[in-house]
Amino acid sequence: MLPGQDAPRLELTMEGDSMTFQLKSFDLSESWILQQSIDGVTWSNLILFESSPEIVGFGVKADRTTLGVGDLGKVFFRAKKFARNEEVKQKYLSALAKWNESNLVSYSYLVSSDQGMISYQARYTVVDGEVTEVETILVWPPFFEPPPSRTIEDWFATVASAIDQNAVIMDIDWNSELGYPESGYIDISKMIADEERGWRISEILPLE
Repeated sequence: MLPGQDAPRLELTMEGDSMTFQLKSFDLSESWILQQSIDGVTWSNLILFESSPEIVGFGVKADRTTLGVGDLGKVFFRAKKFARNEEVKQKYLSALAKWNESNLVSYSYLVSSDQGMISYQARYTVVDGEVTEVETILVWPPFFEPPPSRTIEDWFATVASAIDQNAVIMDIDWNSELGYPESGYIDISKMIADEERGWRISEILPLE
């Protein structure tokens, strides 16, 4: 923690072999993991804390045998803050650099996208970094508005925003040649319905 700040309190309650850990932290952009130690020096990871409407702050409830907890008189517990998407962030920065190095500013590409209950497939034409044409191939439900204008840079921005929001799930495949996010699935929060997003980008063709 920063100087002058108090570390959030970790509380443990038990009912039989059921253990509930609660971390009194109210910043839901944080990520915490439960650790245990038998000597207070060497620590091992047990399980991620999750935010829940039933728990103030963060918490986790599990069976003692599931967690692999032995003699409670000989074990320490602590919560450790960690960067959930640090690995994704590093790959994102490397992939963005590769895309920028390609200097591809005029191109067309095909994308299939799903977000909540809305799906679409469209072909985009981008000239000098600006979308000039959107050919709608499929929209479901059919009464939904046409697909939004999106360049490849906009898809990079989608990933960057999810990293900043500490998304609970980020599964991104980067194109090995040009670096763009070829496919992905993002879930910002398990507590928010229908905000999950998945996509697949294909058929990128340079334009003369």
